[in-house]
Amino acid sequence: MALAALYTGFSRYRLQQLPDACPCCITAAENRVLLAVPLADLTKAQLQRYAFKAMTTWGDAADFRYFLPRLLELSLRPDADIEKETLFGKMELANWTSWPAAEQAAVRDMLVAWWAHHIQQECFFEEELLGWLIRLTGSIEPLLQAWQPAETDWAFENLVRTVPALDNLEQHIRTRNPKDAPRHIAALRQWMGQQLPILEVGFFRKETNIGEFAQAISLAHTLVGALPTTTMPL
Repeated sequence: MALAALYTGFSRYRLQQLPDACPCCITAAENRVLLAVPLADLTKAQLQRYAFKAMTTWGDAADFRYFLPRLLELSLRPDADIEKETLFGKMELANWTSWPAAEQAAVRDMLVAWWAHHIQQECFFEEELLGWLIRLTGSIEPLLQAWQPAETDWAFENLVRTVPALDNLEQHIRTRNPKDAPRHIAALRQWMGQQLPILEVGFFRKETNIGEFAQAISLAHTLVGALPTTTMPL
């Protein structure tokens, strides 16, 4: 639903002609395919170089808005070759927070919907990603609300594996959100503290079956239990 709304929200943008491209960097064939192939049919191979070079040596911000729904769709897949961080940086280069409110909302809704699926159904391993999502969506709260460790095995395992990496996770939050980092980090620590009963239940449910994972759960429980509950000097 969020993906369809994203395409609808940006459907007024059209590629009427070939984007301007540096002839030293971009071949004519690479450029022509962007105009010849319908947006929803463009592949990651056809868009990967564009994603990296957009608005610097290939096209302008208007072109980027046309491609954005497909770029987001492809970059958020588990097998993505288009790097999320590169695309997020390009959004900022395009000054996306100056776009109409409906377009910004469509992007944010897409990111939150993707995160909700990702954290519940897939392995979360990109520590820098949460910092970016907070920066782009404006708040950590919807991201934490979407993370329900009691509901799926992946959501629970993502919690267990994330806790020992919390220092790195918080540093990425500081890097991407220097002004509001204390608030977001305090919310994250408070949320983790609320997961202690779930970690306890998970430990007793898992320990007889998976010894290594039971140890990881125990470690996560210990670390979360020791977390400060108030904002610390950052």
